[in-house]
Amino acid sequence: MSVTGSSRSALAARTLVSLVVVSLALACSDDSTSPNGSFLDGTSSNHQIGVVVNSLGKSLTLFQLGSPTTQQEIPLGASSSITPTGLAVRGHLASVPLGNTASVALVDLSTQTISRVFTFPNGNTTGSAFSDDNTLFMANSTTGVVGRATVTQSADSIADTDSVAAAPTAITVSGNRVLVTSANLDENFLPIGNGIVTAIDASTMEVLGTATMGGTNSTDAALGPDGMLYVVNTGDYVSDGSITIVNPATMAVVETVSGMGVGPGAIYIDANGLAYISGFFTGTLVWNTSTKTFVRGTDNPVCAKVGDVCRGAFAASTNSAGDIYQVFFGSPSESLPPYVFVFKGSSYTLSDSIATGSGPSAINIKTY
Repeated sequence: MSVTGSSRSALAARTLVSLVVVSLALACSDDSTSPNGSFLDGTSSNHQIGVVVNSLGKSLTLFQLGSPTTQQEIPLGASSSITPTGLAVRGHLASVPLGNTASVALVDLSTQTISRVFTFPNGNTTGSAFSDDNTLFMANSTTGVVGRATVTQSADSIADTDSVAAAPTAITVSGNRVLVTSANLDENFLPIGNGIVTAIDASTMEVLGTATMGGTNSTDAALGPDGMLYVVNTGDYVSDGSITIVNPATMAVVETVSGMGVGPGAIYIDANGLAYISGFFTGTLVWNTSTKTFVRGTDNPVCAKVGDVCRGAFAASTNSAGDIYQVFFGSPSESLPPYVFVFKGSSYTLSDSIATGSGPSAINIKTY
């Protein structure tokens, strides 16, 4: 996804200047922070808050959508083993898997502090999800297990575990079912077979069934408003990826849809059933889960361009107005800094660029 030739620097410079102009113009119209002074209340006219995981910066950035430059930073630790990879939010609590530390940070967003850290004996933590206000599930991609912990438990160790298919990467909750998406890779990160989703009873930790995906290297999943689970098959980062649709109640595979671009890695589905599929090489595709058609496909993805070439996207989410907030990790080799790019939902035109921390990789938007 690089711009080649001597024009690269000029194109990047022109694009970045344009983005700065857009940001400055919008900053002038930011409204004031909510008069009661609570950061999570947002501004007087917009109470929504964005939470961004900075993988390289080892932190969370919180920003007010009504005043994007009004931000709070939450450090996740200084150890080189801390490699935050994902985000789950429930109430005022955020769960952040810390990668190579084999642990998960539970962050209190209201106080902007880490309230506690849950730990596996070893491994690498990836996905996590709350099944209720007090219960958290987390995946260990190295050891191939999923663990359960409670917010109020006395010990920090993750004692309740289930074995799942190799390299679990994402967790989604549907009712009392915890759905674990596994890439199904060996120790050399090569596919053992197609991806696998495992259903676990949230109360008993019983494995209820599995489903085999229609592609390899399954890395993320999201529930649609139709109750179906939409699983991203990333594939080999050379060929087009796909999405496999699974019925969580029966664990039956409904169908697999191809054409999701090269290396799709993240999916978010809004209340209207629009799926936002982000990939490092493609930007963000918009796919209607009801009609199984693209609103914006690989020929015209949502992205911030350098010249006529798209920057990639690590993840995307939407606000209450349908505007898209897209995470760009940054590209030091091309002198392109990281941003959260904002696109108008009605036209998909770029309207803002928000500077956060280093290496942003996940985003959540909600009202507290």
